[in-house]
Amino acid sequence: MDPFHYRDSWDHHSPPAYCSPSRLQSNLWRSSPLTPRNITPPEGKVTLGEEQCAVVKEFKSPYDQARESIDHFKNWHSGAKIKPGSLEDYESNLSMKMSIKEWIRLKDDPNISETDEKFPRYSYNSFTSTLIIQFIPSPVHESITSIFTRGINAAQESLPYPLQARIAAVANQDFDCFGGQYFGSDKTPDLGVLFENAAGDREIKLVLEIGLSETYEELVQDAMMWLEGTHEVSTVVLVKFEETPAYRCPTRNLGDEDFENLGFPGPLELRGSNFHLDDEYGPAIYKGLAWVGRISAAFMEAWKRDPVTGLAVQNGDRIDIHMPTNLPQLQFQLSDFLDVAPENERTISFRWDDFRISLKHSIKELAVSRFRRMIKRRIGLADIRDHDYQPSSQGS
Repeated sequence: MDPFHYRDSWDHHSPPAYCSPSRLQSNLWRSSPLTPRNITPPEGKVTLGEEQCAVVKEFKSPYDQARESIDHFKNWHSGAKIKPGSLEDYESNLSMKMSIKEWIRLKDDPNISETDEKFPRYSYNSFTSTLIIQFIPSPVHESITSIFTRGINAAQESLPYPLQARIAAVANQDFDCFGGQYFGSDKTPDLGVLFENAAGDREIKLVLEIGLSETYEELVQDAMMWLEGTHEVSTVVLVKFEETPAYRCPTRNLGDEDFENLGFPGPLELRGSNFHLDDEYGPAIYKGLAWVGRISAAFMEAWKRDPVTGLAVQNGDRIDIHMPTNLPQLQFQLSDFLDVAPENERTISFRWDDFRISLKHSIKELAVSRFRRMIKRRIGLADIRDHDYQPSSQGS
């Protein structure tokens, strides 16, 4: 069965029940949008890099841990303060258990909520009491997001204008439209397709979630939250990339003399063309060092809502998009997730040859990004060792 040619319907199951303000205190944690899953939420864990571990070595509340990690990242990203640590800390997501009370406190911080910065990006699952912070974007994400966006835009532009204007593809937009056991959750999808309903309100209908540092299990939790915690979303597409081996900065153990002998150019002089791909999808090599491992797996799944149980289920087979040739001809209908008249039905298809080319570019762009961050950190370490170092005054 084509994973996208399956229609879910609320005729067989009620949509999620949302709590009104007057019932919030008594019903918030008892209400469930659909038949509750007979599962135990994941055990509490904090996934931290070496640098983040240094921040939370002593006991701190989850709020304090998150706040200090966010502040440290922003200082590192701005160049204001750079401390010794692992370069790849911020490529890995920070995952921790956090109560909804602490999450609300963190989200209400104006330095977090009232900012135009796209990253860090926050995901809070109230059912599992889990906060995930994604610190930096990956060009690999964009290799698939751009393909989906182009396919959706092509179908949209062929529609008559009144309908065309009711559809919007958005990225980096935060959503808090979750009810029942997911009430209080927040999520920013990699891509969302919105549709204006008859009342004039835009609702999210299709969600794309992409994982490189994220685990497959975390992506599945995302699909469950979207499909079981909302009534608007009808389809969630999960895309998982795997890098082998997991990235470790190739210069992390080099002394100053060995580092200088490599003769690296300035960070802005290096381009993707300076890197060599050993195979179709990596590793990316420069100066004999691997800056991106091989993209050893890339697959896609479509998830829908079961019309009987109301639970999120994988729809159709997993699709391997890692093959260098004979890439799948994936397509779906506009009516798979939007309520459109037969005369406005459109087929949404994707140019997988473009994806293969885009992924190659993205691997090299990721290598460049990692190289530049390595240089930035190396300069910062030198400044820390130089006790006479003073940052230049502003405006000098």
